[in-house]
Amino acid sequence: MSKCKGYFITGCVLMIIAIAFILYAVNNPQASFPWSNSVTYAIYSVYGLLTGLIWGLVFKHRPKQTK
Repeated sequence: MSKCKGYFITGCVLMIIAIAFILYAVNNPQASFPWSNSVTYAIYSVYGLLTGLIWGLVFKHRPKQTK
């Protein structure tokens, strides 16, 4: 498996997890985390940066198209 394909699969899995979490959170507004909102926002930020980094690697390692 090439690097690009591995990054693509990882990026897709991260996006699916994020979408599933958002759908769960929308349908269960009473659920909460046992820590403060600032910790939650930090976790969201790290997850978002990681997902963006993986998707950036997909496009960086994409094979060049020939004419």
